[in-house]
Amino acid sequence: MAREKLPYNQLGRTAKFYRNNPIANEKHKATSALAAKKPARKKKNAETRKYRRSNGLEGKGGPDVHHGKNGLMTISAQKNRSIK
Repeated sequence: MAREKLPYNQLGRTAKFYRNNPIANEKHKATSALAAKKPARKKKNAETRKYRRSNGLEGKGGPDVHHGKNGLMTISAQKNRSIK
């Protein structure tokens, strides 16, 4: 089940844009859905799910699984999703 929408004043710049432009939002959802269906993306997601299951992280939130130089590793969500 999807969570409730955040109030407008708590949204970031991009989220505000998509909320104000429903046509752009639909286009964004469509292109994101196509990207998620690519075989390479599915393979990468399967690898991270397998790693999370084997390390007891599946379905518990916690750190992100990161594809690093030395293979898969856990990394804090804040560090993994930060703008570089």
